[in-house]
Amino acid sequence: MDEVTLERVKDPQGATEILKVSGGVTICEAREFRDALLAALGAAPEVRVDVSALTGIDLTGLQLLCAAHQSAVRSGKSLHIFDGGNATFREAANGAGFQRHTGCPQDRACSCIWVGGES
Repeated sequence: MDEVTLERVKDPQGATEILKVSGGVTICEAREFRDALLAALGAAPEVRVDVSALTGIDLTGLQLLCAAHQSAVRSGKSLHIFDGGNATFREAANGAGFQRHTGCPQDRACSCIWVGGES
């Protein structure tokens, strides 16, 4: 897998923090990825994680995305995933059983990032 790059940018309106993730996210990059997700959540009421340039992700990375979404929901914020049709990301999420038809019980806002994906 390629080395991970995590870049935070504000959208032109300034309301959304965008975290661009490229390369591979594995357990080796977990702390760096976690810190970037938390910093993005602390910087804006809405976060978009752009994984369109991701070349690989393991279960740890997927779990961190899920945990970040749950943190956002508890804080009254929103977190969205933009995959740009990235087959690598979709296959990893689907293969690990993350794609769902209904959100998890903790997601009372029905905003689960995994709902509506391919099954």
